[in-house]
Amino acid sequence: MKGLRIFLICIIFGGLYFYNTNWFQSFFLHDRFLENIVDVPFDVTKKGETISIPLKHKFNTCYELTVVVPDKNVFHDRLVGPGILNYRFTSRGKILAEGVTFPPARQHLTLYRGATLIAILVFDLPFPGAGSDVSLELTVEAPMTFLDKYAGKTNCSIRPNYSAKAGGCYDEELRINFM
Repeated sequence: MKGLRIFLICIIFGGLYFYNTNWFQSFFLHDRFLENIVDVPFDVTKKGETISIPLKHKFNTCYELTVVVPDKNVFHDRLVGPGILNYRFTSRGKILAEGVTFPPARQHLTLYRGATLIAILVFDLPFPGAGSDVSLELTVEAPMTFLDKYAGKTNCSIRPNYSAKAGGCYDEELRINFM
């Protein structure tokens, strides 16, 4: 009888552990897992435009920074062009990482609910050595002029980039290294 109780307790704890894995959450609870943790207006067509975003995450995994364009034709026409943002991750007054985003590329376009998502950066949360006050500052260094038609209508969003099918981040080439 004691052995059965121990076995059942092990099954329960094993089930809880498996339920909380990124693989299970992304495979079986896809919509909940891929919810945006950030979705804010940000005009990537204006040089010098700056925004500071506090980052609160639900899952310990990789996240993608995307530019959201409210038009599916950007995806269908595979429109991309020049454009770079400066990024800076900070916590407790210290700079954790800084640099420039990757330029928009055709292979990083996604169509999601009638909008085009352009992935430009992948990073991990939580940051190693960071507190709970991590924030991301973005500044437009080189405007995304190919999106001039959507000036003032673009957003910046952050959501998990993990894929159960890939068993990891599917935009690994956009991942940044920490300082």
